[in-house]
Amino acid sequence: MRSLRYTLLGGSVALLTLAGGCPTDPTVPGDSPGGGTVVSGNDPGPSGGNPPPPSAAPQTQSFDGEFSGDAQRVSAYRDTLTSEEAHHLLRRTSLGATSREVDDAVARGLSATVDALLAYTPPASEVVALAESYEEDIRKRWQVHLMESPNILHERMAMFWHDRFATSARVANDYRERNLPYQHWMMLRRNALGNYRQFLLDLTLDPLMLLWLDGADSPKTNPNENYCREFWELFTLGRDTVYVEDDIKEGARAFTGITLLYEHNMDPRPIFDLYNHDETDKLVFPGRAPTPQNYNYVSLTDLTLAQPEAPRYVARNLFVFFVHDHPSDAVVQELADLLVASNWELRPLVRKILTSQALFSQAARFNQVSSPVEHYVGVARTLSMHIHSEDSQGYIMDRLVNDLRDAGQELLNPPGVEGWSEGEHWLQDQWVMSRANALGRTMEYGDARYPRLPYHLLPPTSTWTEREVRGQIVDALARAFHLPLTAAERDIYIEVLDQNGHRAFHLLNPNQQPSHVFEVIRLMAMDERVITR
Repeated sequence: MRSLRYTLLGGSVALLTLAGGCPTDPTVPGDSPGGGTVVSGNDPGPSGGNPPPPSAAPQTQSFDGEFSGDAQRVSAYRDTLTSEEAHHLLRRTSLGATSREVDDAVARGLSATVDALLAYTPPASEVVALAESYEEDIRKRWQVHLMESPNILHERMAMFWHDRFATSARVANDYRERNLPYQHWMMLRRNALGNYRQFLLDLTLDPLMLLWLDGADSPKTNPNENYCREFWELFTLGRDTVYVEDDIKEGARAFTGITLLYEHNMDPRPIFDLYNHDETDKLVFPGRAPTPQNYNYVSLTDLTLAQPEAPRYVARNLFVFFVHDHPSDAVVQELADLLVASNWELRPLVRKILTSQALFSQAARFNQVSSPVEHYVGVARTLSMHIHSEDSQGYIMDRLVNDLRDAGQELLNPPGVEGWSEGEHWLQDQWVMSRANALGRTMEYGDARYPRLPYHLLPPTSTWTEREVRGQIVDALARAFHLPLTAAERDIYIEVLDQNGHRAFHLLNPNQQPSHVFEVIRLMAMDERVITR
């Protein structure tokens, strides 16, 4: 993977080769990160209290056998986790985690931590109210839940299915359809860790999906093949498996009769119109299904899930999502068998993957590139950054969701039926610049709701006039990101604090210090070991 270590000074993005030193001609920004006002010298950062962290570079906790799982086994990994293993688990499930959350996972052990992640806790009423304040803007509502919900694994799974069952709000053009994106979003979240069969039935009748893939316009006189094709190719069986074009034509007839009913002052709702449903027999999967039958959307779903390719397709997709992209056939089959034995309940399958040896193998480390939304949420959760209200944040959410859109990802608006292209596709230069801009949308940090900076992680501001504090700041932030630094890398971050020697950080006007610290945060957040997981 190409280098992703960036420095972001004065609003520009320059590739930083750590072995080659800090970029030249840095500027001292006059505004605070994110375009707000300059943080004053009276910024309410802690000025006393705990002693500053030690200046030594952060060390990763390790012992012989760390990440020693077999990449091709889904039997249980040992329950005792190291700090780095716990951090790895929480990045895969929660996108990011504070040091306290990592310590809690180490104390609980693997099994109890995974059980806690899979459990559902009702979000605080303040979080729900803040999300609801954005009304029909699902991008912002979802962003609030991703940052603040205690059920981050559920939200992450909903994002996974949103990508796999890609559907766009842009097809809801009629004013009567304005609530359909919200209904679709709630359907994804409701089913994210539920029963896959029920998920498919709900998806088939989802009004936004009926518009997106033309299922609402498929009478028996003119069956539309779009939904049936994607139902098999993207949702259940995969490309080029058991079905052929004749199966798609026959299957499309089974999906006829579903349409949307528009009534005055009511949201459009799906109905099954028997008059427009093709009641004749359909020959689907000849050689596997015994005889032609009068399939409808329910019985065709059941026929599809009865094919051995279906549980293997779902199992493989979930394994690749959490672990790595080259599971053996035996691993896929073991997970598929569990899914069928669990009557298509997703929780047992996800639990098996999250406690597996494969997840804690060397093959599962730093092999995924975070999407823009995942990256931002991961950094926010790592630094305990929160949005408490729009008033307190200066109406920053508009700018944030637009930056993430410009970085290539706008929730509820995927580019096509196959969702977003992933991996290094996310790292196009302009998209990376927009991603860096998004990371400048800073909010409030820690329980004390510090503005601009995570002062709860940093040495007391009363010590910022001391030369040694520069290294302490760098070490504290590196620990938060679980980012082991070489001596050369540490020196470069210190140079960033000093603006490459333009003026030593400890001699700066206090008004300027916070913006220098924030540039170190953005630089670390753009490190390839933070963008990847």
